[in-house]
Amino acid sequence: SDVLIKESSSKPEGLKTAIGSLVEKLIENNQYEPDHPADIADAAVLMAADGYGAGKIVGFEGTTEVVIRTSDSQRSFLFTKDPIPSDLVKITTIQFSSVSEERDMRH
Repeated sequence: SDVLIKESSSKPEGLKTAIGSLVEKLIENNQYEPDHPADIADAAVLMAADGYGAGKIVGFEGTTEVVIRTSDSQRSFLFTKDPIPSDLVKITTIQFSSVSEERDMRH
């Protein structure tokens, strides 16, 4: 059997979700148990991250659109099709630094 859960919002503030908070707490303590069950969409994303299915989150960090897929460990960002090389270097450096810090990649 398959289950497909899709949430979307046309509101500028996006969806109300606890996924960011849940992930942060799980990173701090992999034995973390929330006080109350996660809503179904958040639970589905967490299960997909554990390898039970696949999940995709599309959102914004400031004005930059960010896509996160549970099927891979990469983070993508969108940029113009014909970039000015120096602008691409700047945004790529920002993205790499962000991932390095988030994943504690001091090496």
